[in-house]
Amino acid sequence: MLRRPVDLTRKIKDIVQHSQAMPDEAYAPILHFRRTTADIWASLAYIERAVSQRNRYEAVVEKHLGRIYSMILVNLVETFERFLKELAGECIDETAEYIVDDRFDVFAIKGSVLASHFDTGGSLGRSLCEAATWLDCEETNRRFRKLLSEPFQQGGSFFELFPKQPTDDLRRFETLNLIWQIRHTAVHNVGVITRSDAVKLRTWSKEPVEAPRLMSPTRADLIHLNRFLGEMATLCNRRVGERLAKLLDSIIVPTASHKTKADRIASLFRLPLQIGEEVGSVPPD
Repeated sequence: MLRRPVDLTRKIKDIVQHSQAMPDEAYAPILHFRRTTADIWASLAYIERAVSQRNRYEAVVEKHLGRIYSMILVNLVETFERFLKELAGECIDETAEYIVDDRFDVFAIKGSVLASHFDTGGSLGRSLCEAATWLDCEETNRRFRKLLSEPFQQGGSFFELFPKQPTDDLRRFETLNLIWQIRHTAVHNVGVITRSDAVKLRTWSKEPVEAPRLMSPTRADLIHLNRFLGEMATLCNRRVGERLAKLLDSIIVPTASHKTKADRIASLFRLPLQIGEEVGSVPPD
């Protein structure tokens, strides 16, 4: 009996329908970041336990785990990029009703993209931020600098999400740019370090990088990457939260709504941020 041909177009369409509800932590960028990274590590731990339950050829195990490590590397970096998008989106949503200057012009968005967000009840912040990539420290600095500037301040504020001074901040700036390039190699070249990749990797690492070579991250590499990105997320969350609170303090007319707003951003950033005389209450995780 002949098998019916598989309708591949239908099967690809089905992928879009295979989804699940967002996690409860998704309402707060820092909690969403932590939940996703925890889920990634839990998946790896499960796979490693499953592999260890039976005798297997070590070389085969290492080969397949190596492929999984490469996938996890990309997932960790893209989780951090999404975190930056969500942070910026919250800044826009929390200030939009008070803003009359041109700060949101730092984003370029097509009308059709904007319409698709509001057709489903999306927020202004998400509509402006989600279409852009956040894989460059200088560009990310420029966007946050403008978003969090005082009203009508020419050239934006002096706020830097990724400052280059003092020395510790410069090291973080260079390391994150190196991570962006590693992600580029892993995603766009499936881990192949091309000669052009090697030039950029050498620039940010300040060390020799051979090419052409196939990138092969280890489990220890992932541990260190996860730790660095986790520390950066916590630092960025505090810097943006404190700057946003200061901005809101300067643009909101002092009213009883200060407490409501302070509680709102304290919940979003998981920090006791202050607007005027009101300190926001941080709900339990």
